[in-house]
Amino acid sequence: MNHVLTEQQIQSVASMGEKALYEYFIQQSVEHKQVWGLRDEDGFVQLGTEDQVCLPVWPHAELAMQCAMDEWEGCEAVAIPVQVWASHWLTNMGKKGAWLTICPNEYDDCLVCEPLDVQRDTLCAMPVANDLMH
Repeated sequence: MNHVLTEQQIQSVASMGEKALYEYFIQQSVEHKQVWGLRDEDGFVQLGTEDQVCLPVWPHAELAMQCAMDEWEGCEAVAIPVQVWASHWLTNMGKKGAWLTICPNEYDDCLVCEPLDVQRDTLCAMPVANDLMH
């Protein structure tokens, strides 16, 4: 089930500072158990240069779809389960030297993050499903 943002919530996210935006992204992706990317027929969209690739991600589909214009026109918002995100995507991105851009918007504002930092903070925020001590 998707969590739907109001226009006021979308504006609130757009006005957040970097630290608040980062914390919001981690909290929302863990709470809703997914991260959103934009994908077209060639795969997930990316930002950056030949030397530095960045994967744009959002905590909500509505925020991702706001960026589905210009060169990303026709892309669809695709959910990535947070467990797969934390265990596979972020590890692989770290190995490849790729970075994340969290919540880029139509004004090209975005927060660039190292995937292993996001992985650490996401895993720390996730509830422990099984207490292995018992």
